[in-house]
Amino acid sequence: MSATPPGWYDDGHGALRWWDGLQWTEHVHVPEQPQAAPAPEQAAPAPEQAAPVPEAPERAAPAPEVAPEPAPPAEPVADPTAQFFADPGESSQGAEGTPAPQYPSGDDPQVYGQPPAGYPGAGVGGAFISATEPKKSTLWVVWVIVGVVLLGIVAVAAVFIPLALGMMQGGGATSGDDPDEQAAVVTVQTYDDAWRTGDCDAYVASTTDAFREYLGIPDCEDFQISAAEFGATTSEYELTVTDIDSSGDEIVLQTQETYMSSVDETGSPLPEPQPAQDDYTYVLVSENGSWLIDDVSVE
Repeated sequence: MSATPPGWYDDGHGALRWWDGLQWTEHVHVPEQPQAAPAPEQAAPAPEQAAPVPEAPERAAPAPEVAPEPAPPAEPVADPTAQFFADPGESSQGAEGTPAPQYPSGDDPQVYGQPPAGYPGAGVGGAFISATEPKKSTLWVVWVIVGVVLLGIVAVAAVFIPLALGMMQGGGATSGDDPDEQAAVVTVQTYDDAWRTGDCDAYVASTTDAFREYLGIPDCEDFQISAAEFGATTSEYELTVTDIDSSGDEIVLQTQETYMSSVDETGSPLPEPQPAQDDYTYVLVSENGSWLIDDVSVE
């Protein structure tokens, strides 16, 4: 490979010709002659002064510092730097049908269609920065936000759903961490169990004397008769505590009680058991360290 850099050199015929680093081009400068041109026989170069072959242009090229000052070109000369900004869509032919100038190669890292580093419009490393390059999509930001919102919903559900389920237990509901409310729920469940099983001791242990008198069932004999009638007309009994409130010396507990009944509201037998539901409000008071039912009303 020739080591002669691109430039204007004497081609041995009295003119300056452009050497592109690899070969002679068609672009020439005719320098002004300080005196009359010699006769043709005197201007012809000796055979040994003929134009250098492309393989060794350095032997025919004089040192750049002693080259004659080139005169203004007699014909338009292609801009040597235009090769770096050539439009790839244009014709590959140069001006006036001459071959397009060769682009640097070899050790030179320039690439066709890209200017060298330092030219206007060149980016880092000499590459063009396109003003029309499409922007990167930001849709992923929307999906990240949606994912965060969904995670928040899942976290809230994970906290509140178990809490809501924890309020329900079997046929009733818990009352949180308050021991008095928990004791009141147990009392109501004991009272309902006593009616289903005919357990008079449970009936007495869950009610006050005043409440038993109010019901007209003050003793076990009367209770067992009433409980037997209740058990014969109801089945699949379930109790659910829907609300509980502690206020002063009383605890008010509300329930929803469902069952299958074989009698209607007047006590008349039905052809077959029908589902029924009652909403009760229990008022409990504290006696001797226990919460006892002192009043019951149905809504």
